Amino acid sequence: MVRMKLFILISVCFLLVGFDRGDVIPEMRECMQSHGSQQEYIKALEKYCDPGIIRRAMALLVIKNPYVIDTRKEGSVICYTVEGTTVETAHEISSNITQTYKVCWKNKRVISLEFYGPKKRVADAILPEMQECMKSHGSQEKFASVLKKYCDSDIIRNAMACLVIKDPYVVETKKEGSVICYTVEGATVETTHEYPSDIVQVYKVCWDKGKVVSLQFFGPKER
Repeated sequence: MVRMKLFILISVCFLLVGFDRGDVIPEMRECMQSHGSQQEYIKALEKYCDPGIIRRAMALLVIKNPYVIDTRKEGSVICYTVEGTTVETAHEISSNITQTYKVCWKNKRVISLEFYGPKKRVADAILPEMQECMKSHGSQEKFASVLKKYCDSDIIRNAMACLVIKDPYVVETKKEGSVICYTVEGATVETTHEYPSDIVQVYKVCWDKGKVVSLQFFGPKER
């Protein structure tokens, strides 16, 4: 119980840091909030972009829950690298794919826009047991049931302090001898009033001989 309370306290501190967007200019915030629909998005583009950039930007699908992962400033130019999950608008492009782009501003106008495309997900060499655990994130009940199969009591107590993660995906796989470790990202599902939903969380889990041998939470992904 003490460990769980400590983890929750640490997570709340991470969340407070993660929500500090003081370095994001109001115009950029407005553009990010406009991603709710194509109509809102077009309106924001017309307000802050010249026709050439608008044409490029319209090739981008609507992004739900975009967040800044990097901010760089040089003189009067400020650039933001942004990630977010696509909303399907055409049959050629799948939904729920994490996209990354970079946008630069000067004097309250967008001066450049660069798309990096879908973020690579590590899908190969994932143990069946790990896949089962990731799929169990749909509810606290399923999550608890799978934990009992693959974890000892100490790890279960640690894991249950984590919120349910929707659509988790492996971003890194490392293997050393018989131990294989996965770094995972996924957005939280709100389960208590202390935690907002749709915050990207990061954790690392290591397996050996079909059992979880270690679990480490990194808290909300830095924005």
